[in-house]
Amino acid sequence: MIRSLLVSINHEVQEGSHELVETWREQSDSFLWLDLQKTLDNSDFDLLKSLGCHELAIQDAMRKRHPPKVEYFSDNTFVLFRGITAIDDSLRLTPQQIAFFIGERFLITIHAGLSISIEHFFSEQRDVSLMRAPNMQASAIMHYSCGRYLETILGFEDRLTEAEDTMMTGGSDALMKELVGYRSQLRKLKRVFSYHEKLSYTLLEMSEQSGGDNQEPLQHAMRDLFDRCERLHSLSGMYYEICGDLIDGYISITSHQLNNTMKILTIITAIFVPLGFLAGLYGMNFENIPELHNPYGYFILLGIMATIASSMVYFFKRYKWF
Repeated sequence: MIRSLLVSINHEVQEGSHELVETWREQSDSFLWLDLQKTLDNSDFDLLKSLGCHELAIQDAMRKRHPPKVEYFSDNTFVLFRGITAIDDSLRLTPQQIAFFIGERFLITIHAGLSISIEHFFSEQRDVSLMRAPNMQASAIMHYSCGRYLETILGFEDRLTEAEDTMMTGGSDALMKELVGYRSQLRKLKRVFSYHEKLSYTLLEMSEQSGGDNQEPLQHAMRDLFDRCERLHSLSGMYYEICGDLIDGYISITSHQLNNTMKILTIITAIFVPLGFLAGLYGMNFENIPELHNPYGYFILLGIMATIASSMVYFFKRYKWF
């Protein structure tokens, strides 16, 4: 699907398809937002080239998986952004690649499938002043998309707190499995947010280098975008480390419990080894065993065994082995 919005100098908005491109070319004071919600074909490729989009940038936009980046050309700026179509409470993410071509009088967005962030500004909450400033409009879309990440990430803090409390009262293998899954998802998010942080910093530097009083709103917008991306990166990194600490803590607690169990079993074994030796010694069928015909031999041996066991228990308790 190809759709477009044309904003005239008197702030009138026309909605249509690719036919508005010619109208935009004829009206030198108008602004165009061209949205391609589809997989690009040859005709789309030619249309984008006719608008001044670089061939290699178009090829990057057509790729299904490409790291987010920024490239500058003489007529426009190309931004490849990693958006989202869905993210749940367990941080399982369904990513969506969004390509921006940002010119002085046009904004081109390319994405396969519905983009909630673009739909929000294209249909639900149109802002004519933003559409007349393509760089501000692109910044607003990316800022809104990062906000959806941020809401889920901040909500995840409560789940981590709950997991930590459960760990203190006694964890479980199910919780361990859950934490490992969280850490895996957070590792992926860290990689995405790292790209976004670098991307937004590059855009911020570009806006600051452009200078001029009329660039001040853009600089504030890019600063807000960078702050949000930086916060996402730091939060995902912090939560990743917390998950790792909880996993290490669970392993340490489990190992400590196992060591205590092994210590008790070792003590029991140590007590019964000499008793088993004596029982085996006097269980041999030799005729001339000492005390064999002693009427009190059995009780004497039981007394010796009880003394040995009591002495070992006293010894272990004294040295606080249990």
